[in-house]
Amino acid sequence: MKERLVKDFLSLHLQKGAKLLLGLSGGPDSMALLHFLLASLPQLDFSLHLAHVDHGWREESSQEARALQALAAKLKLPFHLHTLNAKQGPDLENRCRLMRLAFFKELHEKYQFQALLLAHHGGDQAETVLKRVFEGGGLKAMGGLHSIAFWEGLTIWRPLLALQKRDLVAYLDRKHIPYFIDPTDHDLRSKMRKEIVPDLERQFGKNIQRNCIRLGALCQELSTYFEEKSCAIEKKLIRGPFGDCLPLEFHPLEIKYFIKRYAEGAHLSRDALDLLIRLIKGKRSGSEVHASPLTFSISRSHLFILKAPFPDFFSEKRNWTRIGRGNWENFWQGEIAIPEGTVQIESFASLEPRLKKKMREKYAARDVPPFFYEKAPIFMKEGRIVGECLTGESLSIS
Repeated sequence: MKERLVKDFLSLHLQKGAKLLLGLSGGPDSMALLHFLLASLPQLDFSLHLAHVDHGWREESSQEARALQALAAKLKLPFHLHTLNAKQGPDLENRCRLMRLAFFKELHEKYQFQALLLAHHGGDQAETVLKRVFEGGGLKAMGGLHSIAFWEGLTIWRPLLALQKRDLVAYLDRKHIPYFIDPTDHDLRSKMRKEIVPDLERQFGKNIQRNCIRLGALCQELSTYFEEKSCAIEKKLIRGPFGDCLPLEFHPLEIKYFIKRYAEGAHLSRDALDLLIRLIKGKRSGSEVHASPLTFSISRSHLFILKAPFPDFFSEKRNWTRIGRGNWENFWQGEIAIPEGTVQIESFASLEPRLKKKMREKYAARDVPPFFYEKAPIFMKEGRIVGECLTGESLSIS
């Protein structure tokens, strides 16, 4: 059954004649995956390389590396060994993880593997999800480990996420396959596995691992949904020389996820994002939220994301190209419709109260964002308004 799970995974994703790289630690997880892969070799067309990273944390680690090298020779599989020189200090676990991935990436660039296989199982997934909950991770982070992931051009496969460690150990013991046991507690995961998770299960009387796996799966589903929605939202953007404009026709939660992705690299805190979404929900037209270098300006129907200050037409006419007919979307995109003939150019702010009221009513009826009222020109002749560039309609107001 367990061998079949890996074979089915490979059948679904494997390219004919592909080369695969297995990260082999020698522990029960990776040893089980190695033998699942060996069982699939006769039926599937692929070649397998083994890679081992000696962390040097234990005296016997070099002996284990030699034992794995001998195993690879017996199996007639290419073997790649790398010894880390990671000094003790803060964030040791993550530093070593990045060095392992860098080694695997170096091998990938040399041999062009279709994928790197790692033996993370359900227990690893539960610990990852729980750790990220404690760290305050977002939806994507709390999805935990993915069966297919990517890192700097390297494809990573994790076909064992549906299995528990006890399943893998039972398989190895039944087959009399030897494996190494690492007795050291060199990282937070060891503490979570041996102390934190068992204590939580005693306190709550629940299967914490199973529930964390379910939470991770739910977060992955939601994250995928919001990623797809973000792509749909991005297609709706009205792009201009100073930023992008988003129609507020999506659910605020979908907009929130999109903005979080859009503003990556900007100084948009969680509090600022929450405030922005509250303002959008409340249709607080004219409100702004700043997240350097971006400014978010809200109208009743649109969100304007400014990458640079939006100028008014009067001070920087050179930013607009003249067209025959257009509305506020054209104006946002750097195009402007100007009536033929001699006209007087006025600003909305300079209109007498009676005319200003009529223009405000006209703009509101055509859902022109207030953001543009004082940015765009109004064209007058002999005391009458004979044109404007935000509604796309002809008019004569006196």
